[in-house]
Amino acid sequence: MGNLIDKLKKEKPAFLVEFNEFVQKIKLENNDELVNLHSTISSLRDQLENQQFLKNKEIQDAILQTADEIKQLQLTITEQRNQLDQLKFDKKEAIQKEIQASTDEINQLKKSCTALRDELENLKFDKQESVQKAILESSQEVKELKLSITDLRNELESLKFEKKEAVQNAVLNSNNEIQQLKSSSQKLREEIEKIIQNYENKLKKD
Repeated sequence: MGNLIDKLKKEKPAFLVEFNEFVQKIKLENNDELVNLHSTISSLRDQLENQQFLKNKEIQDAILQTADEIKQLQLTITEQRNQLDQLKFDKKEAIQKEIQASTDEINQLKKSCTALRDELENLKFDKQESVQKAILESSQEVKELKLSITDLRNELESLKFEKKEAVQNAVLNSNNEIQQLKSSSQKLREEIEKIIQNYENKLKKD
């Protein structure tokens, strides 16, 4: 691009004149813009300084206000610290009282546990003695029951024998009675046949 402009400047004087005028015009426009920029910068600087002044004043006011607030906070913190120290003391005292009360209760519970343990041991001894006594009584009762069972078994065997003998006697008596009934039945049959025979003979004669 630069080589082309240099070439046109050498070969075409009219272009050179026109180009120089264009450059001057650009410079003038740039100078006006620079003046405007300087004026703007100066105005902005004035505004900035004013803002900085206002900001510094606000900061000073805020610092004064903050100082008062800090003082109030320090007083509040001091008061709260005193209250906290009092609460810590009260808490420590309450904990000591609770520890003492717990210690007394623990001692009472230990005594109760010891008394209960002794009572439990006594109960175990009494229970063991009662169990031994019950076992002895049960053994005697079992022995007596075994003797009773033996007597009952012997009595049952005797009853079975007597029953068997009674059955045999009953069977024998029944057989004798049956024989007698058969004999009586035979006699009755013979008598009936005689009567029939006599009746038939009588009918023939008639």
